[in-house]
Amino acid sequence: MKKKTQRIIVIVLAAVLLLSLLASALAAIAYADVTKEDIQNLKNDLSDIQAQKKEVEAQLAKIRDDLSQAEEQMELIQGQVVLTEEEINTSQALLDQYDLQIAQKEADIQRLEQQEEAQYQEFYRQVRWMEETGSVSYLSILFEASSFSEMLDYAMLIADIMDYSNRIIDQLNATQAQLGAARDDLAAGRADQAEVQQALEAKKAELEDQHAQAQILLNKIAASESEAAAKAKELAESEAKINKELKESERKYAAQIAALEAQQNASMNSGDWYWPLPGRYKISSLFGSRADPFTGKRDHHTGTDIPAPGGTPIYAAKTGVVTTVNKNQNASSYGYYCIISHGNGYVTLYAHQNQVPIVQEGQTVQKGQVIGYVGSTGRSTGNHLHFELRINSVRNDVLKLYPGMTFTSPSGAKMKGG
Repeated sequence: MKKKTQRIIVIVLAAVLLLSLLASALAAIAYADVTKEDIQNLKNDLSDIQAQKKEVEAQLAKIRDDLSQAEEQMELIQGQVVLTEEEINTSQALLDQYDLQIAQKEADIQRLEQQEEAQYQEFYRQVRWMEETGSVSYLSILFEASSFSEMLDYAMLIADIMDYSNRIIDQLNATQAQLGAARDDLAAGRADQAEVQQALEAKKAELEDQHAQAQILLNKIAASESEAAAKAKELAESEAKINKELKESERKYAAQIAALEAQQNASMNSGDWYWPLPGRYKISSLFGSRADPFTGKRDHHTGTDIPAPGGTPIYAAKTGVVTTVNKNQNASSYGYYCIISHGNGYVTLYAHQNQVPIVQEGQTVQKGQVIGYVGSTGRSTGNHLHFELRINSVRNDVLKLYPGMTFTSPSGAKMKGG
């Protein structure tokens, strides 16, 4: 019973350990959708938005300058408006004077017309009297006098009658002349009044046009300012959103690395490393001192070279995050290569690939996953994989990760890893 119980306990513990490892792996996979390239894309988007913000801010500054000039123009227009209003008021006062003058002339004309009518009636009565007494001559009246004194009286009476008739005629002529002059003055006054009224209406129209032009200018500038301000607000909101996404992505990326480090801590030195070229264990150049294949001089070889035909798949030595993918074979003596961080300071490098590695920066790769293909790019004399190990940024012999594994040394002798 005790042995059976122990077996059950061992199975349970094994299951718990397996679940723990699976949880760590799943945690790493959960963050796999956040890559270094994603973070860089967000940074690029942020830079673009910040550049657009500067352009919009410059546009706003220009609009504000235009608005300031428009306000100065408005002040000038307002000055013109004041002068035009004063001119309109003066013209209106002149029109009022013309109204009074015309009213006075009309009253004078009415009075003269009444006077003319009265004088005409008086003249008419005089003519009628003379017509009625037309058979009596002034000479017969004189001769009817019985004495010289009476004749003089008759003569003076006749003279008075004649003077009265002449005065009536002169008064009527004078009244008609005054009436004609008054009518001429009235017509001239009305013509002047019409001219002033026309000029006044033109000034009012000019004033309205000035107001309309100024308002159109202000509305246009205000609309431009409103549009630019809305664009600036939109860009600010986009910037804030991208900043938030960037922080979240960086947090997830850091958590991804931390999760991988936690996953690797327990098994980093347990020999749990996958050979990147399964079945190919011949080493053409070991880590450390060697003769440079190009110069023949002794130098320090930073990795381990494993020959293989071009196009042979290269596998990740351990689960990790791709931190570097070199897409320009001429940018480095490594040619096309990629670097994987496995946590706890352990980093592996895979150089001289025949094309750009098939993984992306920030991508989580699993142990044994194909990451590229053997080639001879960069400083290389033939198809092979340059397999390199760095621990806390210090280059180390990668073969020490494979204790107990048998390799063929460059001299053809068998050797053990570890």
